[in-house]
Amino acid sequence: MRWILVWLCMVSTASAKSACPELVSTAALSRYISEADMAFSTMDEQAFRTARWSAQRAVPCLGEPIQAGQAAAYYRMEALGNFVEQQHAQTVGFFKSMLKVAPHYLLPEAMAPDGHPLRVNFEVAQGTVPVEGKPVSRAGDGVIRVDGRVATEFPQDRPYLFQHVSDAGIVLTSTVVGIGVEPPRYGTMRGFQNANAGTRQEAVRVKREPKPISFNVPLAAVAGGATVLSGITYALAVSSETKFWDPTTPKKELPQLKKNTNTMVWISGGAGAVAVGTGVSAFFVGEF
Repeated sequence: MRWILVWLCMVSTASAKSACPELVSTAALSRYISEADMAFSTMDEQAFRTARWSAQRAVPCLGEPIQAGQAAAYYRMEALGNFVEQQHAQTVGFFKSMLKVAPHYLLPEAMAPDGHPLRVNFEVAQGTVPVEGKPVSRAGDGVIRVDGRVATEFPQDRPYLFQHVSDAGIVLTSTVVGIGVEPPRYGTMRGFQNANAGTRQEAVRVKREPKPISFNVPLAAVAGGATVLSGITYALAVSSETKFWDPTTPKKELPQLKKNTNTMVWISGGAGAVAVGTGVSAFFVGEF
């Protein structure tokens, strides 16, 4: 019976992903989300819409499991996107999803000061009492993931990222499920999934492929310098953006302020990318 369930999953996966020209990595998804964040910060609506569309298109074609932090970033992007479209109920829903994964997130004051409609949506999401979800039936093959983690329930009051990952690590289904929408169908077994599902296979896989870890001092120094630069330029960008939105600022200064904000954000983003890349490399330089 088990092999029949596996075969059915493979058939449905091939059909669902036939529209994908190629599988997409979670790194590519993160890049699209970062581009959307950058565009929103620089008030470039067209660039934001393009990056958001790319991220939405990437989700069904993901070739690997998404992680919790990436899920939170995706939810934040969708909350901002729905706000731009004046879909306030959806904005609240995606903020709820983000806060479920990242409960300590604080909406930047520069992005939405007190009384701003975006902050109102965010505070509504913060104050909403969560609704108990539906239990997740055990998959005949693999594990069901929600919000980038092994799922124990399907949320009923917010959208969520659903993934069905096979025992072999293949992503069989990857999609965003809306509020009140049933999750994708999959072959099930008797009983419900628990939070430890799939941990045995992951532990075995890590044990078979040990990677030596070392520390690279020069790379760490570069990461530290880039982090400082990123922080300074981001602070300057926030200051410039705040002045841009200040109603007392003379109109003749607005074009230069917008230009300064864009420049500082791009520098900050570039320095941040260098900091992340070199920082990771400094700690995880192994022999292959």
